[in-house]
Amino acid sequence: MSTAETSTGSTLLERATLGTRVRDYLLVEIANGRLAPGSPVRELDIAKRLGTSQTPVREAFRELAAFGLLEARSHVGTRVREVGERELAEAVPVRAALEAVAAQLAAPHVAADPSRLEAALDELIRVASLGDRLAYANACTQFHREFVRSAQNDSLLRAWNALGIEIMTIMTMLTNSEPLDAAAQGHRPIVEALASGDVDRSVAIVNAHVAAYIPGATQPPVRSVPG
Repeated sequence: MSTAETSTGSTLLERATLGTRVRDYLLVEIANGRLAPGSPVRELDIAKRLGTSQTPVREAFRELAAFGLLEARSHVGTRVREVGERELAEAVPVRAALEAVAAQLAAPHVAADPSRLEAALDELIRVASLGDRLAYANACTQFHREFVRSAQNDSLLRAWNALGIEIMTIMTMLTNSEPLDAAAQGHRPIVEALASGDVDRSVAIVNAHVAAYIPGATQPPVRSVPG
């Protein structure tokens, strides 16, 4: 048996994918109010409901707890935690700061070869046409990850990934009514700015784009870092 297989023959990749699907299921239930703040959630119950083992459910619980959507207390168990608009908004300047640095570092690389970011935009627009907000949220995350990856800075990418961008994006898309076509097209100026190689323009557009993720969120402009 290879190290990439479990005793049941399932691969580690399959397990990871299943954990993501369980996470997305729970996000939809929370966003739609079917799992309201304070509601208890039990690994065994969710596993039985979805017809899976407790391992991917446990992975999903850990990820959602790290983002603050679930909380576990001794003698009480795991419950859905209420996350207010202010708490979500507080993540905006952190994300904006990281993506501003990414814009500065990525601009010359994207200007030299914009094909990967253009392909990510094309995929985002394609998924938007399907009308599936969850699928769109995942495609949107992949677009932004490709943009940050274009900076070619592993430390920056790790810091960005640590923010839980997938969860942030899914919750945003499931709780607003912005047309998906318009949302997808809103990413085009990012590609155009980066492809032009204009660092200041790229940073300004990325900063405005991230600030708009949460209605009512405000923040000062994040300027490019020196050097």
